[in-house]
Amino acid sequence: MKQIWDMSLKEAATRPEFYQFMTVGLKDLLFKAYKEASSTYEKIVTFETSTKDKEGYPSMGTVGLPAQVNEGEPYQEKTLPKNDLVEITNIKCGQIIAITQELIDDEQTGMIKQLPLDLGKAHKKKEDKSVYSVITANAACYDTNNLFSLNHPGYTGGGAIGVNDNIYTNVTLTAGALAVTLGMIALWTGHTAEDILDVASKILLVPRRLRYTASVLTRSEFMAYGYATNVFGPAATTGQGRNPLVEEGLDIVSSPRLDGTSTTDWYVWTDFPGLIFQWREKLELTKENEQSGVKFERDVYRWKSSSRWGVKPINWRQGILVS
Repeated sequence: MKQIWDMSLKEAATRPEFYQFMTVGLKDLLFKAYKEASSTYEKIVTFETSTKDKEGYPSMGTVGLPAQVNEGEPYQEKTLPKNDLVEITNIKCGQIIAITQELIDDEQTGMIKQLPLDLGKAHKKKEDKSVYSVITANAACYDTNNLFSLNHPGYTGGGAIGVNDNIYTNVTLTAGALAVTLGMIALWTGHTAEDILDVASKILLVPRRLRYTASVLTRSEFMAYGYATNVFGPAATTGQGRNPLVEEGLDIVSSPRLDGTSTTDWYVWTDFPGLIFQWREKLELTKENEQSGVKFERDVYRWKSSSRWGVKPINWRQGILVS
């Protein structure tokens, strides 16, 4: 029986259909797995494309409010501050799949199909991990403050502005804390303290362990008073009232990558384009020439997966950390 099975595999490997699978099927499996791999980073970044290794973005993208011009006075000339440009450098990611002729002859129905599936998922996980690493690291950003910190300046080199806080500490995920956070976002300014931006809150970004709490706070029509402290409502522990947070229409995004840093930290993400995921080259799968390389020397077929991209915060107004 084994001899018949081996013969059937070897016969399959010589058919035109199998050659078609080796040249096209592996690529299809790679992209299918990449597309379907579990990730959430797509919902919290702003995608851009670039044809250069390094791209510069103005953090604010605006020149602030116009100034009053008195009779006989010249208009003020305003430009974007030169040091307010944030650069994103692309990185290259990839691997090589190596398949021997013996594997093709003997096991092409199993392991060969699994390799591109695993590789496709790995590429998506790399992107997802990189985005969340930027968020959880909370390192210094373009304005020399940490990404999530107090008193951000309106632009790089400008003076600290008291209402430009995108961190709120020593609170848990409650209706009251969420209401305070939304109020903090509403006060954010642009170049000066007078330039209120009207940034809109869009997403409640939480670790998996806070996923159901987030759902109760943003989806329930009524809420127990026990959740409603601070500016939200009474601090009583019994009874319930209507939940106005439903009207905010916040989406919920949760990721276990946040749990790895803290199971209690959570974020509110806004419509301000601040965390940029920049594509230079999207995922590709390239087959090595069979008449050269290791196929000629060792009967090994090789495919190379590659992508080039960069991720970086160009503006802290993308979101606020609550810890």
